[in-house]
Amino acid sequence: MRRVGAAFLFAVICACFMACDDPQVASSDAKWERAASADGTYWVDWRVVVGVIPIADPFDVEIRVTNYKTGAPVNVQCSIDAEMPEHGHGMNVIPNMQQLGPGHFLAKGMLLHMPGRWSIVIDATDGAMTERAQFLYLMP
Repeated sequence: MRRVGAAFLFAVICACFMACDDPQVASSDAKWERAASADGTYWVDWRVVVGVIPIADPFDVEIRVTNYKTGAPVNVQCSIDAEMPEHGHGMNVIPNMQQLGPGHFLAKGMLLHMPGRWSIVIDATDGAMTERAQFLYLMP
């Protein structure tokens, strides 16, 4: 009986660690935001992994880039940034971008350090061509 209990406890602990590291895991209120890239080649979707953007605390963003016409994932490089147009500055950090698969990314370490209007920009690059999708976010 002791072995069964220890095995069960080990399985639960492993499952918790895997769920915490899995970028697919997000709370049910994590809403996807979508915009077309500037030239209309891609759909760019993103969501906050924790479901809500915290003020002045790091957070992670899951990103998907797909073909605008077919919806298929595309093999591009991706970057993300945020700036406050009215203040003339952006984030004080550079997020760590991880590619999880074709057109699927995890940006770790985003940080919006103050309330106000933020412009979040996601660039999709294929060779020498880069297209940008832009999202506005009001930090309360």
